[in-house]
This record gives sequence, structure tokens and C-alpha cells, in this order.
Amino acid sequence: MTRHFYTIILLIAVVIFLAAVYLPSYTRYQELKREDEKIAQTMQDLQAENEQLREEARLLQTDVKYLEKVLREELGLVKPGEVVYKFVKEEKRKLPT
Repeated sequence: MTRHFYTIILLIAVVIFLAAVYLPSYTRYQELKREDEKIAQTMQDLQAENEQLREEARLLQTDVKYLEKVLREELGLVKPGEVVYKFVKEEKRKLPT
């Protein structure tokens, strides 16, 4: 009985020791894995945005119609002789009751 008792105590001690050594490392591994996935997603998003910007730069350099569209929309430029009409949406006012 005494021999079994010491064997069980030794096994429990080994399990506790392994858990104490292994669990913090495993937890840190999981944290790093989540951080890596987040960074990979950010990198993928930035690569897609970079590709869109490259395409826009290419269009601005090669497509005259696209360039004209951007100049009109973002800078408000007009051709000579054009008349620009701006429509202002009026807010609805509540009547006093």
C-alpha cells in the first residue's frame, strides 16, 4: 500500500509540475496566435486598399474621362461656359404648437 501511495503522489507531482510548466506557455502561444491572425487580416486589408489606390492612380494617368469625373466631383471644376446648379436640401421645420 505504501508503494502505491508514493507512486500516486509522484504521478500527481509530475502532473502538477508539467501543468505548471506547460499551461503558461500554451496560453502565451494562443495569445500570439490570435495576434498573428489579427495582423494577417490587417495586412490583407491594407494590400487590398493598396491595390485599389494603384488602380485609381493608373486610371488618373490613363483615363481622361475618369480624370474629368474626379476633377468635377472632388474639386468642383467646370468647363468654360458651363453653368453649375447646386441644390440645397432644406430641413423640415417643426411648427410651434
